[in-house]
Amino acid sequence: MYRRKTIARPPRLLLISASLLCCGVSAQQSNTLEEMIVTAQHREESAQSTPISLFTFSATQLENQRITSIENLSGLVPNLSIDSFPSNNQALRLFIRGVGLTDAQLTQDPAVGVYLNGAYIARSTGLAFDIADLERIEVLRGPQGTLYGRNTTAGAIKLVTRKPTVKGFAFDQTLSAGNQDLLSSRTSVNLPLTRRHALKLAYFHEDVSGFTDNDGPGGNWGDRESQGLRLDWRATISDQLTLDYSYDWARISSYNQAAQAVTPRQSGDGLLSIVGDIAQQYITYDNNRINTLSTTTALLPTDTRVSGHTLNLDLALHDSLTIRSISAWRELSDKSYVDFASGASAGFRIDFNSAVIGANAGEERRDLPATRPDLNHEQFSQELQFIGSVGESMQYLAGLYYFAERAEEAISPTRHIFSAAPFAGGTIYNLGTEYNEIDNDALAVFTQFTWTPGILDRRMHLTLGWRHSEDSRKAVREVTDEVVVDQDAFILGLTSTQFSADTNDDYSDDSFTFIAAYDWTQDINLYAKYAEAYKSGGFNIRDPDEDGFSNGFDEEKLRAIEAGFKGELLDRSLRVNAAVFHQQFEDFQYNFQIPGTIQGSRVFNVDEGEMSGLELEVQAMPLPGLFLNLSYAYLHTELDDVISPLDGQLRSAEFANGPENTYSIVVDYALPPLSFGTLGFNASYNFVDDRTQQNAATFRDDYDLLNVRLSLTDIAGLGGEWRLAAWGKNLQDSDYEVFTLGNLPQAERAVIWADGRTYGIDVTYQFQ
Repeated sequence: MYRRKTIARPPRLLLISASLLCCGVSAQQSNTLEEMIVTAQHREESAQSTPISLFTFSATQLENQRITSIENLSGLVPNLSIDSFPSNNQALRLFIRGVGLTDAQLTQDPAVGVYLNGAYIARSTGLAFDIADLERIEVLRGPQGTLYGRNTTAGAIKLVTRKPTVKGFAFDQTLSAGNQDLLSSRTSVNLPLTRRHALKLAYFHEDVSGFTDNDGPGGNWGDRESQGLRLDWRATISDQLTLDYSYDWARISSYNQAAQAVTPRQSGDGLLSIVGDIAQQYITYDNNRINTLSTTTALLPTDTRVSGHTLNLDLALHDSLTIRSISAWRELSDKSYVDFASGASAGFRIDFNSAVIGANAGEERRDLPATRPDLNHEQFSQELQFIGSVGESMQYLAGLYYFAERAEEAISPTRHIFSAAPFAGGTIYNLGTEYNEIDNDALAVFTQFTWTPGILDRRMHLTLGWRHSEDSRKAVREVTDEVVVDQDAFILGLTSTQFSADTNDDYSDDSFTFIAAYDWTQDINLYAKYAEAYKSGGFNIRDPDEDGFSNGFDEEKLRAIEAGFKGELLDRSLRVNAAVFHQQFEDFQYNFQIPGTIQGSRVFNVDEGEMSGLELEVQAMPLPGLFLNLSYAYLHTELDDVISPLDGQLRSAEFANGPENTYSIVVDYALPPLSFGTLGFNASYNFVDDRTQQNAATFRDDYDLLNVRLSLTDIAGLGGEWRLAAWGKNLQDSDYEVFTLGNLPQAERAVIWADGRTYGIDVTYQFQ
């Protein structure tokens, strides 16, 4: 059973930080906080003057907290939740303010827009790849429906990499080693070619072992090998025209984390319950992490490859108008392997490995090969932005956006899904094939105008935004599914279904934004905001019914109001940013798990859902070299009870990934420089509240993380500088659920555990 939430005592790090914050800041403090420049509104501006609830990581913060991918942000940003999809750990589920996509599938769009150097990344699969040479990450919380051409119902994550420079040759090399057999290398080289052209090359490679060993054949759960490279070319063609081209490629080969059984499934009449009764004799159940499990069928890897080309052109016609073109092509190839048998694979299996059915059945014998679903996805996007101003009173952004994606997912030939023995004197098997295909196109026009009237000393700024969207979606789904009993000498068929569906639909929307911002003083800004965002309708490839798939689901709409405060106090040694918000859904797209199935679901639209909350960030520099950051978010969510589309019964529903309280505390201290270098200390404490409180099977308990990094920098040698660092993550070795499942035949509740304690060292050499 799940544990009810209790009031936790403040951690020691929180008390220390609060003491420093309260006692260390005074009016005489001369230290100033670094200004953070962002491009959340497509123009370079101070984060303090941007009327958006922002959370930003600078290059230094990325290094101190060892952030190299979106996945590493998990637990670090209040009101941002990240977890891996259980059947493919390369696919990430992203939620901002409780809004996100619960199922990573081709035909359902994410609610969080992810952008790499301005180019939209459409699919959740493959998002776990590392990004070489990151410069900055911006997390935009709340709908951004009129700033971007694609879906940003929940918010956006912007990944910005370092650009090449003509200022000189530069070389950066980092080698890392740690527990869990961690070995990694990161290399970056900047090459000036001429006075106007420069190249940058970056490469990374990492091997790390998982936390659950496999005593049987195949790999260990959680083992991972990743590598990737980037090529960037910057050309200043003229004083007005700048070209930035980039190519990125990454490959991840990993073994999915184990779905560990916690509580057995109760006996019942359904097929899963009957199979569960058989499976229990093969399963070890435990409320705590099991470090070693064993398979008799080889655990196979999931292989993911992603690559992309991006071409950015900036044409500054004059000081008041810049035309920007962003052209992008991305490809994704993924072969994922599924094994949900909680370590058992003798008399009970849930996997896609090989199987022999009817070994002595003569011509009826069926030899099934190991199968990994083969996904291939291609996307193209073209965006034109017109960024400018008219006199002193008007700033504007106007954009045109086109997006197209094509993909197919083939799961063939006939594959093993699950089996259990003994059943009616033999072995019961579920077998099937699938083929899914999409062909989607989208067009959008978006604009925002900010007017600063000549009253109130030009302190008032009024913004009006609009986006018109057109989506055309086509989908094909072909399914065969059968249940048979292997009696050795013959095969007994129990059930068989088959269908082929080809469907399409079009969707359109107009979204608006209105913002009133006021500069109370030079260092204090206030804003009030109304924003809308839309997410296209579509079709659900998890639906086992032809009509359920073909009917699809409608678009959803989110409307939000927000009020914010951004202030710098005490000679800019203290920064306080806060936002309160209320968001309301219309026709929310809800994924309903079909009882009695492992992966079957139906997506339908719930009339209303809402969330309200608070986001607070306090930064301070009370002493020379001492930086403190306290971030907190409160979230309250409500979702209407829903009528099941299967049995017509009223069922309770909730936003499954909206923790009520999340906070993060960071202490960073650099001692005065010594003759041999500079000593530094960085510690972060992060807390995430419990989730899915209404369901004992999928409940996730609260957890906290303590991460520490000790560094020695500015060490001269070999013509450059060296940096040494020792680090540890999850130092208290917390066992917490990164994902929970309530639909496996052998378990009423199964858990995928997050990584335990990790630690290691980084050695960096930099020449420039």
